Amino acid sequence: MNLDISHLHHVLLKEIILNGYGLSIETLCDIFQQSKEDLIQCLKDFEEYHSVVLHPKTSEVWVIHPFSLSPTNFWVESAKGQWWGNCAWCSLGIAAIINEDVTITTTLGGESKQIKFAIKDGKLIKDECLFVHFPIAMRNA
Repeated sequence: MNLDISHLHHVLLKEIILNGYGLSIETLCDIFQQSKEDLIQCLKDFEEYHSVVLHPKTSEVWVIHPFSLSPTNFWVESAKGQWWGNCAWCSLGIAAIINEDVTITTTLGGESKQIKFAIKDGKLIKDECLFVHFPIAMRNA
């Protein structure tokens, strides 16, 4: 398979959606038949687009928006699987990408009590009025 950002993005997202975890650099090298150095350079180029965050010590994918590959305060569940979201916005993005009903579990700010809300048929199902604060406009994120 040709190694470019578009193919890399597709392979990474497909694996996370299907299996709930990302692929190692070694596995990606096998898929793309590339050296570790070339693959890491492609990942770093991808990071310049702000689409992924790489682990600073290993260059493994840590975040590929909207998915986090390490635990966060946003847990997204569907009939297809479960994933960590980076934030409320990304959790809604996961619901949009997988295009099925989800339940998102999180907490309000720094509180310990968990809340759940559902997305059904692409719409937020709410029992109470909830607000999300975005410190910057999404167009600038």
